[in-house]
Formats: sequence, structure tokens, C-alpha cells
Amino acid sequence: MDIIYTNHLRLRLKLRNFPEHYPREIYLNGEQSFFDVIEQKFIAIKKLKYNRKFRNIMIAYKQSKELVEIFTIHPITDAKILNRTLSGRWIKNE
Repeated sequence: MDIIYTNHLRLRLKLRNFPEHYPREIYLNGEQSFFDVIEQKFIAIKKLKYNRKFRNIMIAYKQSKELVEIFTIHPITDAKILNRTLSGRWIKNE
């Protein structure tokens, strides 16, 4: 399966100083997985080192049989994850 980094993702990696391999790592080894009903994208989250601390880092992506297209990456707090699941915006993806 091919994993594509969008131009927006590449910009976010640069602006936020994330290592280039983080989106692929999160996609392949995510610890939490959701579907965003508003954005119609999958969400994967993994704790990784960022700014000298381990934080939840999320990616948003779309997936087909042959292709994964990752759109963005950013840190996210446990509170925001909880809020988005309780509001129904994110549905747990098993």
C-alpha cells in the first residue's frame, strides 16, 4: 500500500518541526483510531516525543485499497480527544 503525504502535511511537518517519519509511524502503529464524521477522515493517534515530552500526536487521513493519503499532523490533548468522542464527532474505529 502506498502512503502519500499531501502538500499540506509536508507544510505542517516543517512548521511544527515534526520528524518526516512520524505520519507513517502513526498510521502503521497508532494506539488510538477514530473516524471524524464531520471531516469524513480517519484519525490515528500515537504518543511520540515532541518538544522534549511524550505527547499524543494525531494524523488525519483517507484510505482506499491501494492508497493512504495523510492530510495533517498535530499534537492533541487527552481532553480534546475525550471532547470529540463524547460530542459524537469522532467514532471509535476498532
